[in-house]
Amino acid sequence: MTETIPLFDAEIASDYKYTATELRDIVKNRNKSKFTETFQSQEQVGHSLHTTALAGISQNTVQRRIQLFGRNLVAPPPSKPFWWLLLQPLKDLTMMILLVSAIISIILTTTVADPAELEWIDGVAILFAVVIVTLVTACNDYSKEKQFRKLNAVKDDKKVKVIRQSQQCEISIHDVVVGDIILLITGDQIPADGLLLTGSEIRVDESGMTGESNEIKKTPTGDCFMIGSSLITSGSGRMVITGVGENSIYGDILLTLQEEDTQTPLQEKLDILAKLIGYIGMGSAGLTFLTLAIKFFTSHDSEFLTVPKNYIVFVDYLILAITIIVVAVPEGLPLAVTISLAYSMKQMIVDQCLVRKLEACETMGGVSNICSDKTGTLTLNQMRVVRAKFGKQELSKGDEDFGKTVQKTISQEALNAYCLASSINSTAVIQKETHAKMKSKETTEKLVVVGNKTEGALILLTQEMGVNYQNIRDALVKNEDAEGAVAYKVDFSSERKRMTYVIKNDDLASKSSLNFGQTNLTALTKGAPDMLFPLVKNYISENGSIQQFTDEVKQSYIETMKVYAHAALRTFVLAYRTLDSSFDFSLPQNVTEEEYKIQQDKLNNKIESDLTLICLVGIEDPLRDGVKDAVARCHGAGITVRMVTGDNRDTAVAISKNANILPSDYVDSEDSKFVIEGPKFRELTDAQVDQLLPTLVCMARSSPKDKYRLVTRLRSKREIVAATGDGSNDAPQLKAADVGLAMGIAGTEVAKEASDIIIMDDNFCSIVRAVEWGRTVMSNVRKFVQFQLSVNVVALVIAFLGAAVLDESPLSSIQLLYVNLIMDSLGSLALATEFPASNVLEADPVSRSASLLAPGMIRNVLLVSTYQIIVMLLFLFPTPGNAITFVPQSIIDGVEYGLPGYLELAQIYRYTAIYNFFIFVQIFNEFNSRRINNELNIFAGLKKSPMFLIVIVFTIVVQVMIMLVPGMRDIFGVFTCGKHAMKQCVQSDVTGISLATWAISLGCAACIFIIHFIGRKFIKLDLEFKVSEKKILKDLQNDEKRRIKAEIKEQEKEQKLKAKNQE
Repeated sequence: MTETIPLFDAEIASDYKYTATELRDIVKNRNKSKFTETFQSQEQVGHSLHTTALAGISQNTVQRRIQLFGRNLVAPPPSKPFWWLLLQPLKDLTMMILLVSAIISIILTTTVADPAELEWIDGVAILFAVVIVTLVTACNDYSKEKQFRKLNAVKDDKKVKVIRQSQQCEISIHDVVVGDIILLITGDQIPADGLLLTGSEIRVDESGMTGESNEIKKTPTGDCFMIGSSLITSGSGRMVITGVGENSIYGDILLTLQEEDTQTPLQEKLDILAKLIGYIGMGSAGLTFLTLAIKFFTSHDSEFLTVPKNYIVFVDYLILAITIIVVAVPEGLPLAVTISLAYSMKQMIVDQCLVRKLEACETMGGVSNICSDKTGTLTLNQMRVVRAKFGKQELSKGDEDFGKTVQKTISQEALNAYCLASSINSTAVIQKETHAKMKSKETTEKLVVVGNKTEGALILLTQEMGVNYQNIRDALVKNEDAEGAVAYKVDFSSERKRMTYVIKNDDLASKSSLNFGQTNLTALTKGAPDMLFPLVKNYISENGSIQQFTDEVKQSYIETMKVYAHAALRTFVLAYRTLDSSFDFSLPQNVTEEEYKIQQDKLNNKIESDLTLICLVGIEDPLRDGVKDAVARCHGAGITVRMVTGDNRDTAVAISKNANILPSDYVDSEDSKFVIEGPKFRELTDAQVDQLLPTLVCMARSSPKDKYRLVTRLRSKREIVAATGDGSNDAPQLKAADVGLAMGIAGTEVAKEASDIIIMDDNFCSIVRAVEWGRTVMSNVRKFVQFQLSVNVVALVIAFLGAAVLDESPLSSIQLLYVNLIMDSLGSLALATEFPASNVLEADPVSRSASLLAPGMIRNVLLVSTYQIIVMLLFLFPTPGNAITFVPQSIIDGVEYGLPGYLELAQIYRYTAIYNFFIFVQIFNEFNSRRINNELNIFAGLKKSPMFLIVIVFTIVVQVMIMLVPGMRDIFGVFTCGKHAMKQCVQSDVTGISLATWAISLGCAACIFIIHFIGRKFIKLDLEFKVSEKKILKDLQNDEKRRIKAEIKEQEKEQKLKAKNQE
């Protein structure tokens, strides 16, 4: 909870000069002239907040800043109180009618009927059942909201790079305070409101905050106002924070705008099914009530019908009809999918998958294609330089550190050039992490790369050479601000595959023995070999001299590059060029965006020409453990894994073979149908790409646009596609895919915002676990639907037949309500929280157009329902010819002698046996419902489903109590000698019904296992129904409608944002 900020406080003024409100209004007003008039400059604001671009704030002032300016948190909307949740189930029409009917029943049975007959118990029992159902529903809703709040808290947390006490570090976005200096690079999300201090070519997407779709250019001297939660689309720089939490524009908007809940496709399907079942239930209830009414009027004479109190029975008829509706209407279906989604999302976090959009959780279950990056996803992203070529000298990692090998071998000129280029042309840093040893007080230190891991590998080699990269960086910014020593920057892009820093030599001349001549500018460039080799003019030879980069030398480097690539190494080139101090870096200002981009590209190309090659390096990035098996499991699950990487062809093929994406004996060729390079892919028409899709599994030298095109072509062929991405340029493909998977470690905030699921450990194995959980959501919901239908069919048929033949239902209203509780609330809790089955990836993906009802489910429901109805009818209508004559002989004798009350006693006894059988057969059938197809082992994986076992044990205990505990017997209307006292009744009041009847009830209920086994063993059915083209087309249209609806909502949100900002 954000602390209250005092607006006028002398202590604040003495500490930091400005109040939280004054600082908040800086970015809120975004008026440059007014800002300059009031605050003079960004540096002055920083000075008043005791912070600088180089040093940042002091760690010991953080708590004071929180006290004065607040935390970077916005309190979520207050959760709904429990009493409010209690009232929601009572708003349901059927529950309201049931409640009113129960009250009327109590009034009539206590005022008109004979009190000695205790008929009021039924009304009280129904009231009690309504209270229990209401409590259970409210508890489920409360638990669900609590879970989703926890998940959202995890989802909203992000890491931010800040400068504190002159050290770069990563902190949670919630720990950012006013005065913090934030390091921004392409793809970052701005953590809070602030002012740009330094930066180059920064462009910001503020559409999420202002509703404006155009990217806004930010400069320290121009528009320097940075709005929290906006996204950096290009450039890099530093900013100072001026407003956090509720004292920021984003926080202010959050307090006024709330997202509306939207249904997932599975929830929409369930709603349709629930309405259909509800209509059938209402029809059955109406028919039952009508049948009972007709029999009432036709079975009594006119004298009986003239007595008003005899019509009390109509209240019972009405309660029964409403109860049938309550049982039939499957309110547990939406509850099941909600529980399953919430439980799956929670477990997916344990498996390193953070679900940002509910729909993605279920969509993952139908994924048929995974388009995966290589670095960090299939590989560890723990990069080390293990091979290098300096001049004509090739070096490989041996037993000692590779850095020591390089240091001993290469010339001083080459070493200095490498250290300079790797240290300056980089945003990565190396930090020490301390780890405690197990069962010991000793600790170990480990070097960890923060930032780009490829850059980290290059500066780690510098460290191994005995050169401190940080000293070189410090020399660069000596006596200047953080960006002042950098004359120009060309940020890395996936299309150009290179980046450049142009620096002022000054103090750096002493750091290198390179001959800069009369120039005082040096361009340091690094990137992909195939992109840089054509730009190289010279190279540093093995003796340190500058030699011409002839075609012969170039070819030798290309051959070396191929050797590295075949060894699955990532290849990189470092180069430099000197520039004259008169070099013109200026760009036209008053031109269109398109013209500006053209001129900028020309300038970048001019800088990155006539380069001098420093070296070629081979970077090892080992394959992740388990990736080979995970890819093999995907193949077995009917999922095609396609690797899309920016690496060259040879490296891509080598990694694909190691990861099981390509066969280990695959031999590559230029006309291969399995591998293609980005440039060639771009030349193909859509028709040609479509022909290639069935076999294409590896794309090398690809750009984000190639990834986007591959995803869209796959979707056009009705494939369900999951695509990974980590860069800002990957956002279009992440949005285009059915499920966008952003990398949690290497991914930019732009990529994460565009994604549906964040893979927190960047591991392909986690993606496969997400598929397992996605399939499990659908499977668990189907299990519950199967269980619910089998109960519904039996309850409706028995209630109607009982009414038609016996003038009453064998199952009373309170018993049916209890069944409803087991079936809906407890059943959904048991079946919707199942873990993924071991064979969940042994079947093909489920189509998005697939029916909720699989062939195996219908078979199971028909078999189980038919068996239950037959047994209950035999219980209900015993004849001398059938074996189920379990009513005690003493009661049978009383019936045969015509003794008063014995016929009713025999009927109650049979009803009790039917009820006991009906409950236990549902309990046993929950085990059967754990499998929906042809699987025979229904007990597999029970140890992983504790909630299922808890529900089963709880239900059994409660049922035994209902049958044995005297008070509960009366409430549920089961047989007891205490209530139905007769001299001839020889039954013990300990067991109620006889032990023989217990045995028959349980034995017949247990036979449901045999029925299921026979059905699955001998009636083999397809796993899914065939989906018609018409159905597929309709679903595609629905998807398009859903997309348009989402776009309209987004437009409405933007309009609200614009209106809010205008205020």
